[in-house]
Amino acid sequence: MAKVDVKVVLLGQQSVGKSCLVDRYINSIFELTPKNTIGAAFAAKKIKVHSGRVVSLGIWDTAGAERFESLSRMYYNGAKAAILCFDPCDRKSFDKLKFWVEEVRETQPDCRIYIALTKCDQLEELPSVGTVQPDPEVDGDDSTNGGASSTRSRQLSASSITSTSGRREVSDEDVAEYAKQLVVPHYGAPRVFVTSAKQGIGVHALFQTVAEDMAGVSPEQRQWSPEVRPTSPSIRAQEFRYPARHPASPSSPTPAIPAFEKQMPRSSCC
Repeated sequence: MAKVDVKVVLLGQQSVGKSCLVDRYINSIFELTPKNTIGAAFAAKKIKVHSGRVVSLGIWDTAGAERFESLSRMYYNGAKAAILCFDPCDRKSFDKLKFWVEEVRETQPDCRIYIALTKCDQLEELPSVGTVQPDPEVDGDDSTNGGASSTRSRQLSASSITSTSGRREVSDEDVAEYAKQLVVPHYGAPRVFVTSAKQGIGVHALFQTVAEDMAGVSPEQRQWSPEVRPTSPSIRAQEFRYPARHPASPSSPTPAIPAFEKQMPRSSCC
């Protein structure tokens, strides 16, 4: 069975929720007060996609603080996918995306870019831009119904979100317009995902799409289409962690990481 190794980097300003996305995806947990990432943290997950190929995602969660920006560049090397994260209630985090795009394209011009709008649970209404899909553990497993009611509308899904009524500073138009500016041949504009690590919205869809893109899965074979969300997608995955958010430290035992990561520089971490 063909295996695909994919290095994924998460980029974005400090406190936009990058680490929470990784924790939700790998461990299905959410921490109200996560610790700030120092340098970078690594997690990995193997996914069997529809084509029968196994995709091994090596996920690097980089520090968003300005003092670590030069250090973060070390983790771009060999990245095939970059997930740019921003908080819709923080305009500065959105404006900072331009910096990260320039950084990635300068060092890894072939790296595919994805955009993640985080913390959608803070909004009174779900954004009308991007893909909005619940994580499988949120809705439960209805796979026995043959898919008869495998989709639900954006409005119905929005009703399941408990909003904290954050003041939105980035509009749907802002996001859509910026995505158009990032169009590249063959890939087109980057996909936008609406996510909430706290309530389990869109996180699995985001990483699953990255895996399927890298494996070359055709549109009709994908678990999710861009505009509809299934009630209970069945994800076949094998997880391994050490722990999930392993701080890259010279004094730590070397984990059994994919071959493409073995030469990755590691920073000191407390």
